[in-house]
Amino acid sequence: MNKLQIKIQENKDDGLNHSVAKIMIDGIDLIELLSEFETPLAKKEGSPNIAGQYEGLNPTTLYKNLLNLGDNSNSEDNKSDILDCECGVWGCWSFMTKVEVVNAKIIWTDFEQLHRAKESHNYWDYSQFGPFVFDKVEYYSELEKIKN
Repeated sequence: MNKLQIKIQENKDDGLNHSVAKIMIDGIDLIELLSEFETPLAKKEGSPNIAGQYEGLNPTTLYKNLLNLGDNSNSEDNKSDILDCECGVWGCWSFMTKVEVVNAKIIWTDFEQLHRAKESHNYWDYSQFGPFVFDKVEYYSELEKIKN
């Protein structure tokens, strides 16, 4: 099983002071994992600088989304926004996953870069990314740390 850790960081890069939730999977930043995975896809379309250009969400929003309770859930395919663009504009460069509860496990599957979905002209296939499987008790315990 994978290990989820969420760290709260103050982001001052854009001149504003706001908290973001940094998702760590097995001790590695999810954004780093995505940057590595997306680099060949971004290079193929001639835009290598867009790989991994994400920022963590507000902790309260991430909490709701990881429980799939938030407004940032795509009801059509039951996916939740877990990262967004580093520019801070919601929906600019959203990264989504399906959050499923299966017995004593939480499983993240069906990853999708919102602007590189199957319908887009530059589809990015995430079928080889993940899935990530977490112990349900540990998962909810980690989420409680960021609950407001």
